[in-house]
This record gives sequence, structure tokens and C-alpha cells, in this order.
Amino acid sequence: MKENRNNQVNAQQEVNLKLFFRKIYENKILFLASIGFFVMLALVYIALSTPIYEISTSILIDSKGKNRILGDSEYVEGGVSLIEMEKNLYNEIGIIKSFSLIKQTVKDLNFDVSYYTESLFSSEERYGYFPFEVVLDRSRPQLYGVPFEIELLSEDSYRLTLETNDQFTVSNPLNGSVRQVDRSFDFSEQHKFGDKVEHEYFTFTLNKPGYNVNIDDFDGDDLSFVVSNIESVVKGYMGKLEADNIDLQASIFKIVSTGPIVSREVNFLKKLTENYVYNELSSRNEIAAGKETFIRNQLNVISDSLSKFEIDLEAFKRNEKAVNLGATASNALDQTNNLQVEAAKIKMNINYYNSIIRSVKNNRNSNDFVMPSGIGIEDPSINQNILELKDLYSERSKKKFFVTSNNQEMTILNGQIDESTEILLSNLRSAVSSSQAALGGITSQLSSIDEEIGSLPTREIQLLNIERQSNLYENLYKYLSQELAKTGIARAESTSDTRVLDEARMVGNGPIFPVKKLYLGLAVTLGLILPMAWVAFFTSSDLIENVQQIIANSDIPVIASIVNYSENQDDSKVKLTLNNLSNNRKDNNSDVGLWKLKESFRDLSANLKLVNSEGRGVIGITSILPEEGKTYSAINLAITLAESGKKIIIVDADLRNPSLVDKMQKLEGKGLSNYLNGEIGNISDITYSHDKVGNLKFIPTAVFDGNVHELLSSSRMTSLINNLKGTYDYVIIDTPAVGLVSDFLLLLDSIDINLFVVRRNISKIQFLEDLDNLIPRNRKKKKLHHF
Repeated sequence: MKENRNNQVNAQQEVNLKLFFRKIYENKILFLASIGFFVMLALVYIALSTPIYEISTSILIDSKGKNRILGDSEYVEGGVSLIEMEKNLYNEIGIIKSFSLIKQTVKDLNFDVSYYTESLFSSEERYGYFPFEVVLDRSRPQLYGVPFEIELLSEDSYRLTLETNDQFTVSNPLNGSVRQVDRSFDFSEQHKFGDKVEHEYFTFTLNKPGYNVNIDDFDGDDLSFVVSNIESVVKGYMGKLEADNIDLQASIFKIVSTGPIVSREVNFLKKLTENYVYNELSSRNEIAAGKETFIRNQLNVISDSLSKFEIDLEAFKRNEKAVNLGATASNALDQTNNLQVEAAKIKMNINYYNSIIRSVKNNRNSNDFVMPSGIGIEDPSINQNILELKDLYSERSKKKFFVTSNNQEMTILNGQIDESTEILLSNLRSAVSSSQAALGGITSQLSSIDEEIGSLPTREIQLLNIERQSNLYENLYKYLSQELAKTGIARAESTSDTRVLDEARMVGNGPIFPVKKLYLGLAVTLGLILPMAWVAFFTSSDLIENVQQIIANSDIPVIASIVNYSENQDDSKVKLTLNNLSNNRKDNNSDVGLWKLKESFRDLSANLKLVNSEGRGVIGITSILPEEGKTYSAINLAITLAESGKKIIIVDADLRNPSLVDKMQKLEGKGLSNYLNGEIGNISDITYSHDKVGNLKFIPTAVFDGNVHELLSSSRMTSLINNLKGTYDYVIIDTPAVGLVSDFLLLLDSIDINLFVVRRNISKIQFLEDLDNLIPRNRKKKKLHHF
């Protein structure tokens, strides 16, 4: 076989689409069965799969913070800016998806406890409607992952059963870790609803729900609950929670969660957004409350001092009868009051700066540290430092859930936080130093005024001092009261910069998984692909279906192609009808088929003249395997040649399984095997005439039980063929299948033309390669006939 046939693609090897689709049609039952099988698998998978639903909500964040400027009150002058003026939206996404916020939400909703009902054939998780509720004591150890089975005994009592034959996990609330216990554990006790269940491994209380439950709804179901590690539950929600702005230019965020229970995921998103908004307000309120506490403490001290000096002033005026002061004393008193009020403000600023310094030092690098804001700080550099440090803390809070603490990014971020903290502390210390210098200048001015007052009479000096102290504390009291009012009004006016646009609800009209149309489409596709692949790579490339396959896979040329008349017709009937068929009889479809069949054999006989111009010789007909039509071809070729005027004889050389007589006509007598073994000496005694075709003779044979090779290779066989060649134009030898026995090869030297019969849809391509290997190279000048 030519090597380039396996390495090159030519027109004869291209896919015959018409043939391919015919194969599909022939295997339609296989395709229907395959599609039905995969559709059934898809339906079973859809029925057994837990449906997953998508729930979403959306929130609007005022990134400019207009609602968060607590000091911009329309009722008081000035203001107290408690937080930065603009938000980083990406940081807000990190906060929404942060471990701490999700953990807070899961804990508020008790999502670390799951409730189940189990029947004979299924188990189902329940939420929102159950005969009892579990309240965990989170300060005590809890057992994770093992079902607690509950048997309701009455309206007020139940039996708690727990059984595990393997290891189980128990929490350690002291350090937040869990431990594995490698042993079996059985527990069964009766309790009343509302009573605490305490054990070394768990502590909780089962309560009746706050709504009415019809116990008949759970008739026949086994009730149970499972406590999960809250850290695992939180990580599960972090993995499936999605939060992103709907557009690069928008500050509207869509938050999406998925799960098998719609109401559970709806409540989760509602609580998550509620906690997010609440935490934002709480942070600002915490800052405002700090300032209010500081001012109130100062007011308490000043109020006591003011009361004391007012009493002293009244007593002095009454006892010393000192009411009016001179102009010098009055002027000195006014200057002193103003300077003392300014000095008191500076001292208060110094105290506040120092309190911020202490807060930053004591809580730096703490994950729970709430950065203070520039309450009343006029220095823009300090306010900028605070804003930058807040951004860095927020970014670290976001990254810690995605990278480890020793990650290079986290190390760089921690370094930036340390650097920004040192800059803030340095600026605060500079502010303290500057305030102290200003305070020193005021103190120097007060000393000069005191010298001037010292020149006044003693009684006036005493009165002046008392009035000065009284006025000082009165002014300070007014100033602090005003600041306290500003802060209180600002906090009361504080509104969230975040609001929910769309309430949490299910997306679409059904589950997002499994998608029925998708899985059914995949089932149909697989149902088509697999049998199609089988047809393409096995059936179509295995059987010979057209002449092009023979040309592409064999060196032996094709001499003719015999049409297929009918697979249901008996070969002998076709043969007997063939010679009686007139060329002009085409009255119906059957006659047309027979006419085409005869024409194809005429084409074969005509092509033999091209092979052998003498118009005579020995033709050997064989095939690779039986049932490929070699005897049928031999008979009809003989009839066609005889009708054309040639003297023809057919020799049945298949001494193992003769079939010529069955297909020609009924006769009794001796045959080839009798002649070759010496029982008959005259060739005429084994030669028979065809009863309808005058020029056609044939020599039948019978099964020979002896050494067939010895007979076929004997001199009598050679002599027989030579004698027949002298008498007849064509000697057609019907030989056994060459793929089974080597009888055909014994006759090669006596045969002029080799015809190998290949039957479509019966013969295989591999047979051609076998045929090429069987025939010696110097014998491949013989021709091949395809049927």
C-alpha cells in the first residue's frame, strides 16, 4: 500500500457528507437512543440537584460625603468636621465584603445554626419556619458539624439525641480555635423548651419560636439542627458575595448573593446593608461622643470655679463697699479677660492634641482602632495626615482577607502606616509646641498687665482680681457650652451617606442553577456527538462504501463497479433472469434495476478487452472473505461474455465449500475433485452445459476431504486448464476466499487475469491491505473488480 495515502489528504479522502449523513440515517435508532439516554440523565440530575437562587440589592453611596459633614449645621456657626469629605469607593467595596462585617451579620442572624427535616427519601434544609429555635452560648464550647436530632415529646418537652462514630470538632471560645476529638460520642437526654442544655462539648437553649407553628406540617419528618463553625460560614459567604459598582462613573453598588433558600439570602443582604449603614453612623457618633465627653468634663470644672468666684465677688463688694473702679483698672481688666480666655482655649487645644497623641500611640496597628478626626483642628496638614492614615487602615482592612500578614504587599502597606503614623505624631507634637509658645506669649502679656494693676490701690487690685477670674470662667463656660451645642446639633443632624435603592429580592423567576434549558441542550448535544463520533471514526472508516476508498487504499486498480440490484433478491434468480432480459424491457422499476445490473457486467466484459486485447485467457475470481459475491460475479460475467458470442466455461475450484451448482442449475454427476484425484479420466465427463445459454459450460465440484493443496497444485490441474484454454475463449475459475486459505495462490501461474471481488458495506478497508500483502509484487499486474 502506498505510504503517502496515510500522510496526505486528497480529493478521494475528503469527507463524503452525503455518505456521512446517510450513515446517520442508517443509525437513527442509535441516535434516538443516545439522545433519550442523555436527556434522561439530565432530567435526573436536574431533579436531584439543589436549586440555587440569585438575590441582589443595590445601595447608593454619596462619595462626596455631603450628608456626612456633621459641622455644616444651619443652626450654629462654625462646624465640626468629623470625617473626611470624600470616600474611596473601592474601599467601601472592601468594607462590604470584609470578614468583620459579614461575621457581624451572620452572628446577628444566627446563620451558624442550620435546621433540617429528613423523610424516608429526602433531606431538606429549613429556614424561617421551624418548631424550635436554637440560641447558642457563644462563650462556651460548641460541637460543630454533627446533627443534633430532636424528638418532640409534648408541647413543652423534647428529646435531644446526638451520635457520632468518628471524629468531631469542638470550639474553644477562649482563644477562638477549634480542636479535633477522635472518638465516638453518644448523647441522649430529655429537656424542656427554654431550659439550657449544658455539656462539656456544647451549651445552648431550645426555645419555642415567636410565631405560630403547625406541628402537623412536620408530621413524619425527623427534625435536626447542625451547628457550624461561624468562621467557615463567614468564609462561605465571602466566597459567593459579589459587590461592584454598576458603572465606572456611578457610586451605585449592586450586591449579589446566591443560595438554595431565597428568604435566607434576602435576610442576609438586608442585615448586611443595615449593619454597613449602622457601622458608618456609629463610627461618626463615636467620634462626636468623644468630643462631647471632653467638653462636659471641662464644663464641670469651670462651672464649679465660676460659682466660687461669683460668690467671692459678691461678698467682696458687699464687705468692702467697692462698686466702681477707675478707668485704668477697667481697661486692664478687659485685656486680662481676653488674654485669659485665649490662653484657656490654647490649653484646651494642647490637652486635645495630647489626647490624640496618646490614642494613636496606644492603639497603633490595632485592627479595631477607630482613627480620630480633626475635631476643631485648624491645621490642614494634621487633617490631611488623618485622612491619609484612615485610607491606609481601610486598605489594610480590605487586603488582610486576601493576602497573608507576611506578604510583600502587606509588608509595604504596614510600612506606609507606620510612616504616616510617625508623621501625624510629629505634626501633633509640633502643634503642641506651637500652642505652648503662643501660651507663653500670652502669659508674658498677662505679667505686664499685672504690673500695671499692681500700681493700683490694694482694694481695687483685690476687686479687679476677683472680677477677672469670674469673667474668665464665665466666658469659658459660654464658649464650651456653644461648642457642646454645635457638636450635639451636628450629631443629631447626621444622616447616612448610604441608602438602599432596591430592597433585597430574587433575580429572575427561578433558580440560576441548574438551568434546565442549558442542561437539556447539553444532553441533546452529547446525545448527537457521541454516536456521530462513533459513525465518523468507526463505521464510516471501517467498511468500504465507495470506489474512492478502494482507490485511496490499494495499488490494485478498479476494473468495474457492479450496481446493487437488491439485497433481498436471490442471486440465482437474478442470474436466471439476467440472460432473458431484453435491452428494451424497462416497463417498471424492477426491470430498470435488472437492466442496470446487466449493463454493469457488460462494462466489466468490455474493460477485460482493454486488459487482454486477445479476447481470451484464464480469469481467476476470488475475494478476501466469503459472502463477498465472487461466485455471483463469476456466473454473471460468464453469462455476459457468452451472450456476446464468446465460448465460456466456469470451473468451480472451491473444493472446500463449492457453491457453483447451487447458483447455476440442479444436476447430478461427477466434478472437478473426481477428475483431479483420478476417478475420471475424460474432461468431457465433468463438463456440463447451461440449459439456457448455449455458449456457457461449467465444471462443478464436490467437497474433498483429502489434501486440497495437493490436488490444486497437481499436473492434472495444470493440464486441465491448458486443455480448456485451447477449447474456450475464457476460462473463469471460481476460487476460495484468499483471506481464509491459500488455494488461489496455487493457481496464480495458470491465471492470466485476477479479479478480486470487494463488496460494499461488507468488505473492510483492512482487507485491501491484507490483499496487497498476500499477492506477490510481481503478480500485482492483475486487475481488481469491485462489486
